[in-house]
Amino acid sequence: MNKRALITGSSSGIGFAYARYLSEKNWNLDLISNDNIRSEKSKIELNYKKASFYKADLSKIESIKNIVDNFETPDLIVANAGIAISGSIGRLTRAEKEDAYYLMCGGVIDLIEGFVPSMIDKGSGRIVIISSIGAITAMPKSSIYSSIKSGVHAYGRSISAELKDKGISVTVSMPGYVRTRAHKRVGLDHLEKKVPSWMWINPEDVVKETEKASKAGKTEIIPGKVYKITKPFLRFESAINVWKKITKRN
Repeated sequence: MNKRALITGSSSGIGFAYARYLSEKNWNLDLISNDNIRSEKSKIELNYKKASFYKADLSKIESIKNIVDNFETPDLIVANAGIAISGSIGRLTRAEKEDAYYLMCGGVIDLIEGFVPSMIDKGSGRIVIISSIGAITAMPKSSIYSSIKSGVHAYGRSISAELKDKGISVTVSMPGYVRTRAHKRVGLDHLEKKVPSWMWINPEDVVKETEKASKAGKTEIIPGKVYKITKPFLRFESAINVWKKITKRN
């Protein structure tokens, strides 16, 4: 019997790379995106008969409830939906902050907790949460994004300890700079020129390392050798100063 995965934010970047990776393993896929154009492009590019595509705005609680109520319980949940948001303190509106929080943290919690009871009944399952390196290091001018990713990172680690003896593994992946179009879509394309090439990682490599960690039952993973090596220094003042220099516009 083929296994089933539910992937949010599946039309591009890490989500699409995950879909492609699992399609090569013959998984059944439920792919969720809020962008019709990108979803259609990914459908054509993936060209996989065992994939079902759905449109949903996961910043809205009604969308999460609809998925939990109507979708088959997956063997793997990949909570990847997100947006790149940045700005100095006070720049984002309350609505922008609330939508971002629910999309990348509150909605992730609701989605996971909606399916966990049936996963427990099956006695098996895997959950992957795509967080960010910003969960464990200061990110000036990205405080909202960083705090949201910190929240979902803490949640993932906590439920990992809670669910391990029930046959369910939870892995939080914390990639750094990933080569996707997300930066361009929010006006952060200058990062491609300012961030050194060795600090970037391809979404395909994020997926491979994350899946390896998930199958091994690891609670968290930082994809990319560079980030693994530098992890002990990410809380130092020097790391914060480097971040400021890299992200500053000319």
